[in-house]
Amino acid sequence: MSKRLEIYLEEISRYLGISKEKKEILTEIKSHIMEKAEQEFGDVTESNLERVIGAYGNPREVAEKYMDEQQIIAPTFKGHLLRYTAVLFAVHFTLTIFALIFKIRMLVLPFFYIPKMDNFQALFYFPMIVIYDLGLVGIILYFVTQRGKDIKLPWPKLNLNWQKIAAGRQERPKIVVLVLMLIGYAALFYVYMRYHTLFFKSLNFKGVESFFSPEASKWYSLALLSFLGIGILAYLIKFFTRPEWVNLLRSACQLIILGIIINRPIENAIMEFFYFDTQLVADLFIALIAVLLAVDFLKSLIILGRRALIKERQRT
Repeated sequence: MSKRLEIYLEEISRYLGISKEKKEILTEIKSHIMEKAEQEFGDVTESNLERVIGAYGNPREVAEKYMDEQQIIAPTFKGHLLRYTAVLFAVHFTLTIFALIFKIRMLVLPFFYIPKMDNFQALFYFPMIVIYDLGLVGIILYFVTQRGKDIKLPWPKLNLNWQKIAAGRQERPKIVVLVLMLIGYAALFYVYMRYHTLFFKSLNFKGVESFFSPEASKWYSLALLSFLGIGILAYLIKFFTRPEWVNLLRSACQLIILGIIINRPIENAIMEFFYFDTQLVADLFIALIAVLLAVDFLKSLIILGRRALIKERQRT
């Protein structure tokens, strides 16, 4: 078999997934290409096959024609997956915060059940919300797909140019910004070395009163310095390499630091205030940062995936 034809069929094979008819489909495509080369050019040569393959179509588009009736989620509905999940997650997240604040359980038929839990348990519950909501929307779209293509789901059309998006997030670091970041970090480090904390309840000429207990002050201050240090190091590395990979690794490392903070609770760490639950505020703040970092991580992952797909299409 022609080397070019073999590569072309292999690329189509990737998009056919685990279809039972995969071998038959590839055999049929191969037969069509060779017949077309013979009919149009009189002989099946490497150069003739190259010309036929060039006009035959993009491997992904060719595969989609054969898999049209076997999609788990129809191409028409794939754009709705993340959009509907985002809407459902926003509702789910808001109700969970409400249940957490008032320490109640909620049953929202037919979608989900929110248990009664403490602040620490909620930090592990929020990632499960994303998984659950994505799965629920995926199941609904699966049954819609099996029903047929005559169903139209409501959602405004968004003409997103993924090629432009993938190429557009090329952040150019600036020396001035890096210098300001280093100065700010040096100031924070100086404050920590002098007062052994970065979290102040009060600061006066007599001394300082930390928001945390002495042990917790040192621990959380070092965690914050590490967290910010990773951000500055990532910004520095952007001067020398592709920023999207740096963003991905930076988000991952900072999520690990948050995980360490969550999994090493210190008893009686926060000094109590009579007018609000400081522990709840701290937990919700950490949860918010974790969600933002997770979103940034997924965004970088999607852009890198799209960029790789665009390059693959350009090669074919």
